[in-house]
This record gives sequence, C-alpha cells and structure tokens, in this order.
Amino acid sequence: DGQHGFLKAALIQKIVNMMWFANKHDDGMVFPNHFKPFPYLALVLVLTAIECCIDEWMTGTQTDITFTIQEYCNVFELHLNCLWAFEEATKEVGVLPGICNQMYE
Repeated sequence: DGQHGFLKAALIQKIVNMMWFANKHDDGMVFPNHFKPFPYLALVLVLTAIECCIDEWMTGTQTDITFTIQEYCNVFELHLNCLWAFEEATKEVGVLPGICNQMYE
C-alpha cells in the first residue's frame, strides 16, 4: 500500500478501521467530530493493545494475556510519552496531526 514510517504500519490502520469505522453504526462514523483527526489517546490505546498481542507470543507459543489497566497502564503511559515527544519534535511541520488525519480518511 506504500505506507511506511512511524505509525503507518498497515496493522495500525486495520485495527483503527475494525474498531471505529467498520460500519455506519461505529463510533468513528456516528461521531466524526470526535474522530477527525483520529484521537491521540485512541492511537495510544491501539499501540498498547498491539504490545499486549506481542506479549502473548513472547515465549514462541501463544498464551492468553488479559488486557487490563493493571497490566498495561505503564505500557500505555510509555506509548503516550513517546507520542507526545514525537509531537513536540515535529510540531512545526505537523507530522502527527497529518498522520491522524490520514487515519480518519
């Protein structure tokens, strides 16, 4: 699809589409004013969920891991801090808002 670079992995967009834009009744479609641009905190949630999925395969064999606040709050915070740092470093050219606008489109 030609997408490459930070936050442009096809998996991220696929998850976003499945969770918030799969049909006309999903929140992203019903509440476009809340999802354009795609919210930073929702993006951080997607990244945290992906990390949980990776953790399930840490041993090479899939093991169920419950995605809970207790287990993944610190991971969420790390991703959030990384996103804020990226936003700060690129704010003059608007990279992160551009990525989040593309996620909505």
